[in-house]
Amino acid sequence: MKRVIVGDSREKVLSTLEVILKHWGYRVVVSSSPEQIEALLLETSPDLLFMGAHLLQSGPTKLTQTVGDKTLGEKCPLVVLKENGRSFPANFPCESLDVPIGLFELYAMIQKYLEKTPRKNLRLDLKLPGVLYRDGAPHLSEILSLSEQGLFIRSAFRLAQNEPLQVIFPLMGMKKELEIEGRVLYNVLPAPENNYLQGSGVEFQHLTDQDHLCLQRFIERCFLGEMTPSERSRMDLTDDQVQDLDQDVSLKLISSH
Repeated sequence: MKRVIVGDSREKVLSTLEVILKHWGYRVVVSSSPEQIEALLLETSPDLLFMGAHLLQSGPTKLTQTVGDKTLGEKCPLVVLKENGRSFPANFPCESLDVPIGLFELYAMIQKYLEKTPRKNLRLDLKLPGVLYRDGAPHLSEILSLSEQGLFIRSAFRLAQNEPLQVIFPLMGMKKELEIEGRVLYNVLPAPENNYLQGSGVEFQHLTDQDHLCLQRFIERCFLGEMTPSERSRMDLTDDQVQDLDQDVSLKLISSH
């Protein structure tokens, strides 16, 4: 299991990153104490390090020296969490993330540094009713997974690779449905090794900016819905807040306060 260390003085940043990264299956240790962070870095070999910019801007300290040793000597990737416009240290090989942090930006960073075969898009398993238009005729279908760029759909017939089609499906809880053009990228045939899964992977085409925004909001909503009430409470998100997410405002998961 990949290990991640998060150091920051902002408690909401720590708690939210801890919840999300553990939900994604990583081992996470968080701390707001420079001395504790330094001890963790000396005792362990993390696969990825998140650090608040302010902890690296206080001049030469034992912590900054230890972080430098990890990033330069042991090649541990460093992601600096920005704060109040502070730039990240140019003497460290690192990348940075704005705070508040968007879910999709965080996912891309995690995939880049922690996965051997990174996924380009955050994909969620779900079950949505859909209508598949093929040669102008509608067919009932079921959407089994969804991302910003495509979906996996199960229908009563086999689709041809590169076949153009249209898919209409509801964004549950947002009082909206999307009608999107796409093409078939691949087919999955039922077999014992895939638990008799059958369906087709569809790539979206000609996606408008508004449709892309709606997809992002819906995926964020589904992601939060996957979490247990105890996980959401640690992120200061109540059930009402999860249900009432506004599709027109990007959900920022981590407060800067």
